Amino acid sequence: MKDCRVKAITEGICDYYITCGHKYPWRINRTPFRVYVSEILLQRTRAKQVEPVFSKIIEKYPDPETLLENFEDAAKEMYTLGRNIRLHYFKQGLEYIVTNYGGEIPGEKSRLMLIPGVGDYIAAAVRIFGYSFQDTIIDANVVRVLSRIYGKKYDGETRRKKEFIILAEKHSLHSRCVDYSYGILDFAADVCRPRKPLCDRCFLTVYCEYAVFYH
Repeated sequence: MKDCRVKAITEGICDYYITCGHKYPWRINRTPFRVYVSEILLQRTRAKQVEPVFSKIIEKYPDPETLLENFEDAAKEMYTLGRNIRLHYFKQGLEYIVTNYGGEIPGEKSRLMLIPGVGDYIAAAVRIFGYSFQDTIIDANVVRVLSRIYGKKYDGETRRKKEFIILAEKHSLHSRCVDYSYGILDFAADVCRPRKPLCDRCFLTVYCEYAVFYH
């Protein structure tokens, strides 16, 4: 894989975010806590549904201690999102943060991974979006985009394969890691969609094997 191709794809996605990125409230005035809350709420839930709930919770409960103290009231807002199993580990996570970290969301991956409900994706999201650290988020969207570009077959286990992780890191461990990480998520939602990707509107077709062989 040539470094120039990686660089062009990465910078193209970064620029896409700057010009076409979504302006969700959790992307504004980013803090580790705001990112943590948003990632819990966004699990298997559409961003448009999360927006009003996130805004109400952050306005009323601006830190882990306040949210934990008023969790039952906050839960009433979150019930509207469904998937209420998240409330159990969300509360456990807040308890862990307050008890063990003094109410501060840590930036070290090893410490983040000890928080109930936090896995690789949320840990990376907090590090990237909350702290502007270089890290790698990998979900079904990232897998789809990069696998299509590089002409690789993918399935539900691809995100865990070392080969793919190395590929994803080549793009994400970049000085514009925040722009890239938000950008690839938005690009996957708007252009490189699961069904009927908009290859005719894609600025990456010159680098994309999927666009060459399937269109």
